[in-house]
Amino acid sequence: MYKVLIVDDEKYIRDRITQFFPWEDVGFEVIGAAENGKEALEMVKVHKPHAVLTDVLMPEMTGIELAKEIESLYPETRVIVLSAYDDFKYAQEAIQYGVKGYLLKPLSKNDFLDTFNKLKEELNREIEISEINIQKSELITEELFVLELINGSKFEKGFNKEVLTGDCRVVIFPLDKFFREHSIYSYRQIISEQSAVFWKGFNSPFLFYGNSIIVILNGELASSKKNVELILKKFISLLSQCLKEVCDAKDTFVAGVGSVAMDIDQIKRSYNEAIYAYSYKYFYDHDSIVFYEELPANYIHEVYQKNQSPTLTPPNSIETRLMEAILLREVKDITLIMDEYFEDLKQKMGLKIADVRGACTELVIVLMFHLKEKGYEPYSIELQKVLENIYMIESFSELKNWLKTILETISLEIMDPNAYKGNHYVLKAKEYVNTHYKDKITLLEMSHILFLHPSYFSAIFKEETGQNFIDYVNEVRVEKAADLLRNDEYRIKDITHIVGFQSDSYFNRVFKKIKKVSPLQYKKKFSR
Repeated sequence: MYKVLIVDDEKYIRDRITQFFPWEDVGFEVIGAAENGKEALEMVKVHKPHAVLTDVLMPEMTGIELAKEIESLYPETRVIVLSAYDDFKYAQEAIQYGVKGYLLKPLSKNDFLDTFNKLKEELNREIEISEINIQKSELITEELFVLELINGSKFEKGFNKEVLTGDCRVVIFPLDKFFREHSIYSYRQIISEQSAVFWKGFNSPFLFYGNSIIVILNGELASSKKNVELILKKFISLLSQCLKEVCDAKDTFVAGVGSVAMDIDQIKRSYNEAIYAYSYKYFYDHDSIVFYEELPANYIHEVYQKNQSPTLTPPNSIETRLMEAILLREVKDITLIMDEYFEDLKQKMGLKIADVRGACTELVIVLMFHLKEKGYEPYSIELQKVLENIYMIESFSELKNWLKTILETISLEIMDPNAYKGNHYVLKAKEYVNTHYKDKITLLEMSHILFLHPSYFSAIFKEETGQNFIDYVNEVRVEKAADLLRNDEYRIKDITHIVGFQSDSYFNRVFKKIKKVSPLQYKKKFSR
């Protein structure tokens, strides 16, 4: 069990993080909590924790100052930043001191699990590596070479450093989301083998580290952004090909790219920049490659130098126009207004993620208030769940599409209340299943289509129907299969695939569970 220290100047936050999150499930135990950086530093000295989860803004010593001291005095201890101030200014400072993660308040369970599962795998990996007797060989492995470089370690002998010629640049492909959803070990092996072959062709050391692929580009390949984009797109295509059998059509592989490192000692900095560039994917609609140097640093520095906050389109004008469009049932106008609103947010990408979520929350609250004032209260829209989902959605474009759907639903309810009895999302999901039952349908895919978080969609579907979504899909398929079984024209084996089941045995099992007889018995019953 790895040790973690919690640092925050607000007691209720320390207590919530310590008690609410499943630390043991991710292989950690909380060995204490400190209310400021100075107290934390003393506890690090005594307990030597493997990780420190710290707030940024605290009295006496900030989280950034704490990270700096820990890197200097206790380099083996990982620091993860937790802050409501999720912006480039603090991240730039944190990058200098090897911070391993950036988490946003309020901390969600998914973000917690992603970060600490990854950290656990990183620590496990380092323990494995430390057990290797490097002295038995004049050269160390390529993986250990990359690990040493991204950690900023110094070594006298080992892998041939001449493999890195000229400028270098670190690229990271985190695959946590994919492996959390699919959990298929054999695919890790496929990815590792194919990646090794691919990057060997470009003389670029690579490492499959935890659930991330880390590559050190070098020479002309690293210097030219055009070349970087070209080769990374080829690699992303390779990843998709490797995983095509289990990769959802909407699954995307995003690469974070650090800035150029002029010499080997700057590779750690480029690695930390790559991590932060990847985290900024929230604001990039469809980009699969995010360059650190393309992030809006200049805008943010301007804002903070003037001690000003970024401003959005005056909310009253948006609210007024949206109210008019909703009440006049102008669905197309709602789409246009929301596109304009989010484009305005996008132009100010120096905004914090928290600001974007906060602006959308305020917009929804004010609209719902005005609707209630006018005597409208949409029954399929629960305000509390809408607000929760704003903070659960993981990308800027997904948030935009989801909010447009919410407002369009409200407008349609006002237009014809009887046409939208029940939860709108559940109705849409049922309609989709009845139309596409022959296709592959998963909870994740349905959530993407509805622009909902998977756990939220699962909960509302169960609440509305009393059954799990996949059970409903199977029920629809079984009813379709029953219709076909009453027709002598089809064989059972053919029917299995016609109605969307991928396995004969699974079809038989599900059919018998629902109809209480096997498909063969059912077919015989109607062929007499």
